[in-house]
Amino acid sequence: MAELVVKTKAKSALRNVLDRGLSVTFPLWGIVAPILALCCIGGVVSYLQQTDFEKIWEFVEFLLALLSFSVCSLLLKRLLTYDTLTVDKQGVKLPVLMGSSINVKTYIAWKSIDSVKAIVNSTDIDKSLITISRKKGRTVKIPLNQLEPEFVEQFLLATQMWAPSAYDASLENLQLAVRNEARITATASHTDLWEEELGRRFSPTNYVPLETGKVLRNSTLQVVRQLASGGLSALYLCQVDGKKLVVLKEAMIPNLSSESVQEKAKELFERESRLLMRVEHSGIVRILDCFAEGERNYMLLEYVNGIDLHQMVQQNGPQKESEVLEWALQIALALKYLHEREEPIIHRDLTPDNIVLRNDGKIVIVDFGAANELIGNATGTFVGKHAFIAPEQLRGKATVQSDIYAFGCTLFYLLTGVEPEALSESVPRTVNEKISEELSELVETCTKLECTERYQTIAQLLPVLRRLAAQTRVS
Repeated sequence: MAELVVKTKAKSALRNVLDRGLSVTFPLWGIVAPILALCCIGGVVSYLQQTDFEKIWEFVEFLLALLSFSVCSLLLKRLLTYDTLTVDKQGVKLPVLMGSSINVKTYIAWKSIDSVKAIVNSTDIDKSLITISRKKGRTVKIPLNQLEPEFVEQFLLATQMWAPSAYDASLENLQLAVRNEARITATASHTDLWEEELGRRFSPTNYVPLETGKVLRNSTLQVVRQLASGGLSALYLCQVDGKKLVVLKEAMIPNLSSESVQEKAKELFERESRLLMRVEHSGIVRILDCFAEGERNYMLLEYVNGIDLHQMVQQNGPQKESEVLEWALQIALALKYLHEREEPIIHRDLTPDNIVLRNDGKIVIVDFGAANELIGNATGTFVGKHAFIAPEQLRGKATVQSDIYAFGCTLFYLLTGVEPEALSESVPRTVNEKISEELSELVETCTKLECTERYQTIAQLLPVLRRLAAQTRVS
């Protein structure tokens, strides 16, 4: 089962020098030395017959030297392949070489870490360091210039998640410095609703995201850190009563909207939030609360530990058909639950970013389009990822078939690793001919431009998914 794992190739000047040196000298230690060793063995056998022990010992010494040279070179070459820095829920796995130091014990469990700090170089961010202090053992220094830019943000979030007591305030300064250098944008959250696209769609406002440490909801909710922001909204990792981790969604209606429009948008947002709070399904994130403070509206969500399917594809490429079908079944069952409620709920924002694969292998839909509706109703501007949005939803008339369209687009992305073209039918086999015709046809039917040509309900779609999944399990 897939778990949340963050990896990066650690760049090291020392590793590069050693690797190049071993590659250049390979003819010596990989070919010449073994051949000479064989000759030495022949010499030993020859002199054994003459009982010339002095000559025998000379051959043995030379043989041992050659073998040591070859074996040590081979082992070093092998050690240099361990060049990945990995972070998961258990701890941090270091590459053999990090900076100019050699790591003998390459795995550091979170529970053995005393603190994680940053030494920020304000003039050159690449010269900054992340330090991991252990309760027993030496402090590990990780130069920022040895890490992929995207990894830094993910590492900081992973530390906050799995070792909150070790998370030092200096890491916040590092995050700000990295962002100011425009090395990366905030992409480490398990949901990516609040993208840069929001910023492009709205005129400038006085909206400023909440600061770390800000308390809300009668001081019971504290902002741990911002996960992402853009335009008129933001996403935060928070703690309730200093203990439980939750996700807070924030949306702000611009003052340029009329008072009546603002009130109507807030009313719709609160109504939908209350409706979502009554949802109880293992495949759907729990909405814990909704509230307003000042001119901002909030939705409090359960924190789901895992990796979203967008990240899964980014890290590992297109997924196996059998895996996609298993996930598709779980997503479809969750949508069926929403659509068949006494008061049906249309998700309106089903994308790979909003679907998380938990550590136990179960799929969870972690977000809804309620906040998008709030901003959209107030500004008259559509908010969302066009590549996954059905034509009728763009016209403001979302139906259950709109979710089916987004479902098909999501399967297309998982199977191909390519985002679907907006407002078009998606056919996975045009990108990858190895995808079965039946599954490709299912995706194509889901993404028909006309509602009436798609599957009309998830219940109609489920038997086809079950049959295809059963076939892949057998094969």
